[in-house]
Amino acid sequence: MELNKPLGYMLGRSLRVFKNQLAYEFKDAKIELTFDQFVILHLLNSNNDLIQQDLANQLQKDKSIIVRQINCLLENQYVVRLINKEDKRKKNLILTKKGFEILNHMKEIASEISGKLLSGISDIDLEIFRSVLGKIEENGGAEEEFYKCGLNQLK
Repeated sequence: MELNKPLGYMLGRSLRVFKNQLAYEFKDAKIELTFDQFVILHLLNSNNDLIQQDLANQLQKDKSIIVRQINCLLENQYVVRLINKEDKRKKNLILTKKGFEILNHMKEIASEISGKLLSGISDIDLEIFRSVLGKIEENGGAEEEFYKCGLNQLK
């Protein structure tokens, strides 16, 4: 392994490998959702008070991109919009039973891929890897945001 590769390159490439594997397995399982939609479903499952702007903020994406993702989830009946009880101008996004079922299926696939990608890595190396990633997040100030948005529950 080349030690002089930039951190961003190594992290980006690893994420791309995971996302590509996930996309392939989703397609094989006849799931026509993206990684971003998977993350959105996961976030909605962990918090029933989210609106589109909250998702855009947490995922650091333009609201128009989130709207397109949500519209696809609405068309497939994975989520519904309900009027916020405190502010009638806002609409909360809620996972449907169908959305919950597809999310659980996707989580199973993601877990299998994680296991496959981590095969051959010792428990000690995996502990060091997680520690290093945690330190990178901590140094970047992202740790609090990571836990606030519920992404720490993705496995």
